[in-house]
Amino acid sequence: MWREKQLSYELVKRAEAAGFEALIWTVDIGLGANREHNKRNGFNTPYKANLKSAIDMALHPEWALTVMARYILGGGMPRHENYPPQYQGKVTGKASQAKALRADAVSWEDVDRLRDLWPGKLIIKGIMRPDDAARAVEHGADGVVVSNHGGRNLDSAPSTLDVLPRIVRAVDGKASVIVDSGVRRGGDLVKCLALGADFVLTGRATLYGTAAGGEAGAAKAMAILKDELRRTMAYVGCPTIDAITDDVIWKG
Repeated sequence: MWREKQLSYELVKRAEAAGFEALIWTVDIGLGANREHNKRNGFNTPYKANLKSAIDMALHPEWALTVMARYILGGGMPRHENYPPQYQGKVTGKASQAKALRADAVSWEDVDRLRDLWPGKLIIKGIMRPDDAARAVEHGADGVVVSNHGGRNLDSAPSTLDVLPRIVRAVDGKASVIVDSGVRRGGDLVKCLALGADFVLTGRATLYGTAAGGEAGAAKAMAILKDELRRTMAYVGCPTIDAITDDVIWKG
């Protein structure tokens, strides 16, 4: 959500005109994170070369040629794009400047406004409390994503698996419950499904695959997850997805 919220509403209308079927609104990080490891490694947007990264690339020439060189020859390093015209000139590519243009306060009235504007599926990502999940459904959400933003911001945030069962009970079948954060293996998919999730997001694995091998790397990551999912299902005696219940979770 942009600080000037009307710009976000205009973007929603563009998405509808373009034929998109679902709108996911991420609300789990309204304030930029203090990612000390990124600062230590010189990682920023736009990327700036430094001694550490230069040495790393020199030690991995194949990666440097197949990934970095492709970026450089194809138009440069990734950067923030597609800002509204009103923000052009205010952003030079730095992530800190981009974050300053985000809305620093959102409310359930914004959910109502999006619900009025958007005719398709409306999903709110970043729900970690049962009462918020129930309220999202009351305000017209078709689904909620249980997510703590990968556990990368609030050190003491609970894991999504800890809060998932209570959120499933709060939603009570009135909307889809999707879970995100911390999914690394096919077995994690089974855990999420067993605790009541309707869908599981696995973005990190495919991002790693893409970074390592492009489209083929993403496909490889998905294949690994599918194989691990099938194996775990076999190990716990579930021949189908529908057979996965919380009975397979060891509760001590």
